[in-house]
Amino acid sequence: MRKTMLKKLKTACILTTITGLSALGVRAADTTTTTGTSGYQTTTTTGRTSDSTTASHAAKSFIKEAYHDNEMEIEMGGLGATKAQNADLKSFAQQIQKDHTQANRELEPLAQKYGVDLEPKHEHGVSKFEKESSGAEFDKKFATDMLKDHQKAISKFEKAASKLQETDVKQYAETMLPKLREHLQKAETVARQVGVDQSTISSYTKTSGGLGGTSDTQESTTGTESTTGSGTVGKQGSGAQDLQPSTTPSKK
Repeated sequence: MRKTMLKKLKTACILTTITGLSALGVRAADTTTTTGTSGYQTTTTTGRTSDSTTASHAAKSFIKEAYHDNEMEIEMGGLGATKAQNADLKSFAQQIQKDHTQANRELEPLAQKYGVDLEPKHEHGVSKFEKESSGAEFDKKFATDMLKDHQKAISKFEKAASKLQETDVKQYAETMLPKLREHLQKAETVARQVGVDQSTISSYTKTSGGLGGTSDTQESTTGTESTTGSGTVGKQGSGAQDLQPSTTPSKK
């Protein structure tokens, strides 16, 4: 009788041990290993735990394109700060360099999180300005290029902000949009100052959504009247930056 009891106890102990080891094996298969330095983490996931660092092709493409666009603006800003003749254009170029440098700093953690390889490259668009001599002609070409680049960037960031599924990448795009619109508005002002014709300026500013937080169809003119969708008529003189609503003196 005693021998039978001992056998049952041994059998129960063996089963308990096997069950425990199986559970440990399952847990080990589902572990997540995190490595990294300087506060940035790279997550390697095995087993059944979901991978939190995957991203869509669209998000990865946006991160890479935004990085290269920022790099180009940083280089262009350096050239403009050195070669621009107009003082306001020179100051604007310095702002461009500063703001896009900060934009890339904020983008780098996202690139590392989603495994996007950011390789700096020298853009062709910058090379042509390196060959330009300082002077009035340089200022016109530079200001026009700033209009074109920022109009394209706004369109790209608006698309990312509305269509991407990755919350943090989407938030980056949304955060950058006001600054890009500010840049485009400033580019419009300095372009007019350095003699860029109004038709060229309007071709870029009229297609940019939410320029300066106003209507998508807002367009600056010189000495002419513009009617908005609400029926308000605005008159703009030479060198003015925004449409000003007209006022009719009240009769007393």
